[in-house]
Amino acid sequence: MGLDDIPRISDWFWNFTDAALFDRTLPVPVSVDALRESWRDSIVQKSQPGAYWFIAEDDATPVGVAGLESVNYIQGDAVLPFFVTDGFRKKGLATAMTVAMLDLAFKRLRLHRVTTYYRSDNAATARVLEKFGFAEEGRFREAWFVDGKRQDTVIAGILETEWIATRNKVIEDVAGSCNLSFSPTCWKESLG
Repeated sequence: MGLDDIPRISDWFWNFTDAALFDRTLPVPVSVDALRESWRDSIVQKSQPGAYWFIAEDDATPVGVAGLESVNYIQGDAVLPFFVTDGFRKKGLATAMTVAMLDLAFKRLRLHRVTTYYRSDNAATARVLEKFGFAEEGRFREAWFVDGKRQDTVIAGILETEWIATRNKVIEDVAGSCNLSFSPTCWKESLG
């Protein structure tokens, strides 16, 4: 994903309900320029990248994003955010993107653990993470404010050994339940 992709996904952030599933830091819809600036540090590559972002497309139309944020090479950890647009949910895309991100984290970057955060009322994300073997590690009580209500922020994590133990089953389940394909990505070449 590059800065030139920001205008392609900016409409997602105008849907308060959708954006609130993914990003709790944007309090109001923002302009394309403001959104581009807020993502700049995560997308612009540095000699030692602190983030890796990828965009999922259907016929050149963005349908989801996933990434590894706050990559810490010394401690061996990162944070996994992902988002799938409304029309493409419950079709295996979040699962497929998570497979790709965990493989990047554990096989390519040689990290030890991956953490993610989600709203306690987001049952779909909880189901995806459970399939992978993520363990709930804690909660920030009433930390996510959306639709006039406060929800807990759930903290979940997975270790490399846990991913290795569940990886093949997750991939078999995805292959049997959806029709997704992966295009080659730049990280395979540059990190491989």
